[in-house]
Amino acid sequence: MTRAHLCGGCAMAVVLALSAAQANAQQSTTVEEVVVTGSFIRGTPEDAALPVEVVSSEELARRGSPTTVDLIKSLPVSGPVLGDSNQFSTTAQGQVGAGTVNLRGIGSLRTLVLLNGRRTTPSPGAGSGGVDTNLLPVAAIGRVEVLKDGAAATYGSDAIGGVVNFITRRNFDGAEVAADYRFVDGSDGDYTASLLYGWTGDRADILLSAGYQHRSELRTTERDWANQDYLVNPSGYSVLGQPGSFLPRNGATPTAGVQRDANCAAVGNFPGFAGATPACYFTYVPFDNLIEDEDRYQLFGQANVELSDKVELHVEALYAKTDIPNIRFSPSYPPTSGPNGPGSVGVFTVPISNPGAVTALQQAGLSPGQIAATNNISLTLWRALGAGGNPATDGAQIGSRSYEIYRVSGALTGEFENGLGWETAVTYSEATSNQNTTDILIDRLQRALNGLGGPNCTGNTPGANGCQYLNPFSNAYPGNPALGLTNPGYVSANANDPALVGWLFDTQMSENRSRLLVVDAVLNGELGWTLPGGDIGWAVGAQYRRNELQTTLFSPFQDSRVTPCPVPGVTTCAFPTGPYIFLGQSTPSQLDDSIYAVFAEASLPITDSINAQLAVRYEDYGGQTGSTTNPKLALKWQITEALALRGSVGTTFRGPTPVNRSTNQVTGLSGIIAAGNNFKSVDFPGNPAIGPEKATTYNVGLIFEQGGFRAILDYWNFKIEDQIVQVPANVIATSVAGVGNGTQTVNCSSALRDLITFNNNNTCTQGVTVGNDIARVLSPVTNGPEFRVSGIDAQLDFRTTDAWGGRAGAGASVSYYLQYEYDDFIFNGVLVNEGYDARGFANYDRLPGTISEWRATAYAEYGRGPHNLRADLTFIDGVVDNRAPISVQNQTGALQPITFGQKVEDFYSLDLTYRVDLPWDTILTASVFNVFDRDPSAARLEYSYDPFIGNPYGRTYKVGFRKRF
Repeated sequence: MTRAHLCGGCAMAVVLALSAAQANAQQSTTVEEVVVTGSFIRGTPEDAALPVEVVSSEELARRGSPTTVDLIKSLPVSGPVLGDSNQFSTTAQGQVGAGTVNLRGIGSLRTLVLLNGRRTTPSPGAGSGGVDTNLLPVAAIGRVEVLKDGAAATYGSDAIGGVVNFITRRNFDGAEVAADYRFVDGSDGDYTASLLYGWTGDRADILLSAGYQHRSELRTTERDWANQDYLVNPSGYSVLGQPGSFLPRNGATPTAGVQRDANCAAVGNFPGFAGATPACYFTYVPFDNLIEDEDRYQLFGQANVELSDKVELHVEALYAKTDIPNIRFSPSYPPTSGPNGPGSVGVFTVPISNPGAVTALQQAGLSPGQIAATNNISLTLWRALGAGGNPATDGAQIGSRSYEIYRVSGALTGEFENGLGWETAVTYSEATSNQNTTDILIDRLQRALNGLGGPNCTGNTPGANGCQYLNPFSNAYPGNPALGLTNPGYVSANANDPALVGWLFDTQMSENRSRLLVVDAVLNGELGWTLPGGDIGWAVGAQYRRNELQTTLFSPFQDSRVTPCPVPGVTTCAFPTGPYIFLGQSTPSQLDDSIYAVFAEASLPITDSINAQLAVRYEDYGGQTGSTTNPKLALKWQITEALALRGSVGTTFRGPTPVNRSTNQVTGLSGIIAAGNNFKSVDFPGNPAIGPEKATTYNVGLIFEQGGFRAILDYWNFKIEDQIVQVPANVIATSVAGVGNGTQTVNCSSALRDLITFNNNNTCTQGVTVGNDIARVLSPVTNGPEFRVSGIDAQLDFRTTDAWGGRAGAGASVSYYLQYEYDDFIFNGVLVNEGYDARGFANYDRLPGTISEWRATAYAEYGRGPHNLRADLTFIDGVVDNRAPISVQNQTGALQPITFGQKVEDFYSLDLTYRVDLPWDTILTASVFNVFDRDPSAARLEYSYDPFIGNPYGRTYKVGFRKRF
């Protein structure tokens, strides 16, 4: 079914339905519809037996209209989510600018995100694979319902951690325009605009919305805490530097020892050592952004039409796009492969005829005799571009991302004469992710070092006939453009031509397109049997889902079938690692799967005070994945009018995605602890033999309501078996090479050795090969260890309309982990990681990432007449960095311990929002976020903070208005 046919069908349905509505206007009776997340039975209250939290659009407005990412991050039940600094998160490779939901901190793939109770295709990029919440129609959202319990029996796969249901407005009449601007120090600020139109007739209603959001670039150089000295936080530095280290030679015989470029410190790098080898550690962080320049657009429309007294049609359509046109990366990646295969050290050479060579040797202090004896230079610890920036751009390497979604949904809901309710629905969504990332081609780089580079090079004479030399030394550039430093060793005659530098790069252009078709059918009603508490409600249904994922590559160098070797045109080589110095390759793919499901649900009013809900679902994936049956039981006991107990128990299931089962792979980059935290290529392949993961969940809660006071206390527990997960690259590397600063020797006989590619053409020599020799790591998907997560949620809320002549409210919400324990991780029969408790730890080198022991929010507000003042406090508990403390070599080569970020301190933010309702249906708001201007706590990561605990904004100010017509 094509998108054009679906869109055309929905448009025709709206036209016909509106015509039918006019024809039947005189005999109108409203078809009652109750939307409750977690049940298909009509009339089920949202707090019956399920832990559902509801956030309305009105409450969001009183909070200063936070972005979708900020809203999700503020939920105490939410674990780490993407949305701010995604570049260096392994789970976010290829997903800069995307947002996710991660209930209970067990992974975004285990949280089901719905729009109006129906599925949306996940983001098809290379990262987390969850639904991109940044593409949802913000302006049209009326409320957000968060079901904090496993719901596979109701919704099927993916609902292990819970469900987040974004529900659009109904019965909106008139038009509304809104806009706001957020002042951010060091950037051009963030701003949004939206338009909403609604019409409600006797038998029909329409809602149309358009939204735009812009986030401005925030450079790392605008935050002092993001740029630390090497001896404070070495995470943002690479031993493969520019300037770098080099070895003068005559043939293969050294004419002097390894030399560190003389201008290393002058251009902002750290002159240190890698073992006994002089090194120039390059800091790439100043070239990056904390926040990328992003533009988001959403168009949404829906219509509800009563076709008859007992039949209603609902149709909706969504188009949304996120555009990130200028993602800043390091000026060039470090080499992990050279002309002869894998390797980072000494894989490129420079003839003495290179214009920068003699100058570099002279500046390094070599004698005339040594210089005269040198005919080539081996680039030992080096990268092509670094502190001097990329002269072909504005200093950084530039990439881009864009995400786009089309979604249409139509549903018919009705009731037979006997009171039996029915619903049929079809939902189709198509999401596209376009990713552009540049990297240097190995063959072009070596040719340019030899004087045979450039787009106009003809012939084989170095430096002639349009052929150019690439000067790989610091005398080629005037300074560090990111830090504003001047290079005293710059020689203008030796500068590189920007056109030559641009010619070195190829752009990896890939398009990932995901399609999801969902067909639903539900019957519901009441049985003829009556229990002491009332009639038995029931629902049965069936669902069909078809997923398709298509990957298209636009560069022949990126396709491993076309260019498998370092030299284009050569298809047979000992190590087919591709033509790029750093990035890996992929192949075009077309993947799909179909899932069939049937389900049933019953609501049993056992007594006037005890109600039970039973649900069961059967899903069939076919193939190796097979089928599953998942039951669920939920109970509520209304002990008194004010006090109730509730509980639930069930099993859940998540089948592997087409990507999980594909043999295709993508490549990311990650700081590898065993390699001195230097960034290395990490390849992520799928696994055709991957099995499903299963979980058992239960929840026990208490609800107390008296007057305007409400208190909820819940205990929750998840046990997940056979989790679908990539074997963490750091776990693999540490298993083979241990923990250290990169100079420790590796275990070449490790059972996981084949998952690592080493330098020197993948040579591993026991007692000689060290952690720094790791070139790339293979991180396959597998069924990982069992883990158990449990905790307590508490919510308090009080509201009154009689407080000092006005209205007031106050409340707090807390989520606390009691456990987050992993069993031993065994892969291919090898113990790669002993079991551990992740609670309260950073887990940067292992699953599941940052897990704060507790998170909390609190608010207090007071309103009188048209005025309303609200204070919101968000608290995120700090974590301990579980990685072993490290020591690095200082300028003399002596070891110096690093204490930075061993404890990531708590983070809190106090926000104030004032709102006034003016005449003419106009609302003005003014907010101050992070009133006390709290910097994020120190963490031993590239940007020196943990984006899953703090944020980089500092204190910001926001003003906005909303006008209704």
